[in-house]
Amino acid sequence: MARAVRFLLAASLAISASGAAAAEDPSASFPNRPIRMIVPFPAGGPSDIVARLIGQTMSQDWGQPVVIDNRPGANTIIGAQAAAKAAPDGYTLFMAIDSTLVMKQLPGWHLEEHPSAFLR
Repeated sequence: MARAVRFLLAASLAISASGAAAAEDPSASFPNRPIRMIVPFPAGGPSDIVARLIGQTMSQDWGQPVVIDNRPGANTIIGAQAAAKAAPDGYTLFMAIDSTLVMKQLPGWHLEEHPSAFLR
């Protein structure tokens, strides 16, 4: 009898602890604020249109607005630097192209962050 009581007590503590852990889990409520998508091209271009279509679908799926932030210039480096300096909290996305990440090693490209910084 005492063994059964201890088992029930331990089980109830485990269930309440798991419920508290789920309530404190920040990924359970993600996203809970608007998401920013940085597009390193001017508004109205093909990349901007694709980003807006993706953002619209994400907004519908997640129930949070997706704000498209166009940062054109310097062959996508301005947008890349803005994305690299953003907080690594999952609320900033970067719509990169291959030259932004691959061509960084060429002379004249001065991306302050290493391309792996975008994978945080």
